[in-house]
Amino acid sequence: MKKIILTCLASVLSLSAYADNPLYETGPGQDSSFVRFLNASSDKAVVVNGAAKVSLDVKNESRVSRFYPVKAGDKLKASVQVGAAKTNVEVVAKPGEFITVTILNKGTALESMLVREAPTDFNAMRSSISLMNVDSSCAAASLTGGAKAATIFEGVKPATTQRRLVNPVALTVQANCGTDAAGAAVDMSQLQAGERYSIIVIPAKKGRQTFFVRDSTS
Repeated sequence: MKKIILTCLASVLSLSAYADNPLYETGPGQDSSFVRFLNASSDKAVVVNGAAKVSLDVKNESRVSRFYPVKAGDKLKASVQVGAAKTNVEVVAKPGEFITVTILNKGTALESMLVREAPTDFNAMRSSISLMNVDSSCAAASLTGGAKAATIFEGVKPATTQRRLVNPVALTVQANCGTDAAGAAVDMSQLQAGERYSIIVIPAKKGRQTFFVRDSTS
């Protein structure tokens, strides 16, 4: 069952990943993992691996690259530059793992934060949403949404993510850190069945910012 789930996810995500210039060599399907980059810094970022390059903006979904299929078990390297600051990133993914490499400001330098996810559910009739917390100052992120502001996620620690299946409805959500709102409410519009979404909490100059991305696009 798990192999079927990962095969479905791989077929959806690989379509969007190949639309970009691939950063890494793709591994065999049964051993594939997926890596993407998130720019949570205060300026535009450029990710480079050899001749391949990906540019990331500072406007919501433009902060996030698509998932790139990679060989599980290989040591993957990249250099990231934001303004005059540079940092090197290394990551080794397990088979079937989805990794988000987050780039953050650390004073005048940069630092990286890895968020690892091993999806175990897939349902073509429902939508999959996650809350990802990449703000180290937010000890426990939560998410409410819907007409009754029901709790969707709670207790999401920094560098972690939680995921669940929901009905494909129009959804507006509010992320919080403790009792404080993590930025403005986010209108996700009409969710699509079979699609995966990430709601992401990042640090901002004044408090925090929350936005969402669709994890795969056609």
